[in-house]
Amino acid sequence: MQDRVFIREYLDTYFDEVEPKEFYRAIFPEGELEEKGLQVQGKYNAIAVELLPPSSEQQRKAPARRCFVHDGLESLDELLESDNFIILSPISYAGRSRSSQNARYIYALAIDLDGITDIGKLQNLFHQIEIGYLPKPTFIVWSGTGVHLYYQFVQPLPCYKNVVAQLADLKTELTKKIWNGLVSELAEKPQIESLFQGFRLVGGVTKGGNRTKAYEIGGLIEVDYLNDFVPEKHRVKEYAYKSNLTLQEAAKKYPEWYDKRIINKQPRGTWQANRAVYDWWLNELKAKIVVGHRYYGVMVLAIYAKKCGIDYDELSDDAFGLVDMLDDLTVEPQNRFTREDVLAALEMFNDNYITFPIDSISALTAIHIEKNKRNHRKQPLHLKIARNTKAILKDAGELKSDGRPKGSKNKSQKNRDVVQQWRKDNPYKSAKECVAATGISSATVYRYWKIGEAEQ
Repeated sequence: MQDRVFIREYLDTYFDEVEPKEFYRAIFPEGELEEKGLQVQGKYNAIAVELLPPSSEQQRKAPARRCFVHDGLESLDELLESDNFIILSPISYAGRSRSSQNARYIYALAIDLDGITDIGKLQNLFHQIEIGYLPKPTFIVWSGTGVHLYYQFVQPLPCYKNVVAQLADLKTELTKKIWNGLVSELAEKPQIESLFQGFRLVGGVTKGGNRTKAYEIGGLIEVDYLNDFVPEKHRVKEYAYKSNLTLQEAAKKYPEWYDKRIINKQPRGTWQANRAVYDWWLNELKAKIVVGHRYYGVMVLAIYAKKCGIDYDELSDDAFGLVDMLDDLTVEPQNRFTREDVLAALEMFNDNYITFPIDSISALTAIHIEKNKRNHRKQPLHLKIARNTKAILKDAGELKSDGRPKGSKNKSQKNRDVVQQWRKDNPYKSAKECVAATGISSATVYRYWKIGEAEQ
């Protein structure tokens, strides 16, 4: 894929370039992150992800590796020398995982903008910023094919659940506004991304083999500044929420909430689905996805994996296994589908707060999804009718089977015992090795492997 060099040349002409380490020093001011080798309460690290070459020895274990960015930014020296695709978000994390649950502070709101196909669209972007139609970013990064807009906050925002939910909504609305027809040829399908999306490393390689560059555009901003660019209902309205109820009182007053959020530890606004939903979407993706929607197809696969409790390793294997098939759909040489696209799409797995209604999924992927029909009834009534109908059909002799096939429970228990015993006997080996050793399907192994983790 060729880079749109005219964007870089325009930015070189009118703005001051910021060196990569200078950029990240600005995003993560000195003293914000944890020092290398020291663990201090209240200090956290940024986490970069590097996509490894298919031929590398490390890639046989995992397609990508994590790299901590500490307060001294020492790891950036090695990352900037790499020719691999690397992403890094302006967020600090506790622990090794980049999941939204581990996110601690958001230092900047970053928005990807693509579809700038000519100098006129680029000029329109800055004109709209100049007249106040669009917010002025702190930095703009040339990514090769487009730009990343970084709106850096005066003070980093803590990742409280209510802050995350509101900020994610704000980002979605800003993205739609920025991807307008005068700026992007892709205005009809803006790329809606997670609040926790990682972005191509400043100073890292582009798809065309160049190096990304950052430019200083404006100053630090408050959230209220961004609020002015979106309707009232999409603004960040509060930074913290404390109820007057004790947890015990809340359990009595809101039993369904207590069971869902406290007992089962489900994030707000989520639903849990059977893994059959994930398997169904994987098959739909293979059979029906078309050019222009491939990225979103894999992104939705990551969303369904999270909703269905699918292990990231299984998701990663499935998604990277689609690269050749999806790339074969390519019509224009400059629009190839790569492993980089897969890694970027899988970022949705890290977001426990993301919600995409069926209509949005259908629009983004161009795959029609038939909704379950309730005839406008509330779900409890709909389920009650369904259960009573089942009982009537059974009494009438029209429903021959009720429940799972005879003996399947014993088989499931046997598979579970085999997987968990094998894991106990091989504590340093992976689920993939368990599949090879036991002959049990990968889906079954990953399911009981995850249950074993929860019980430890």
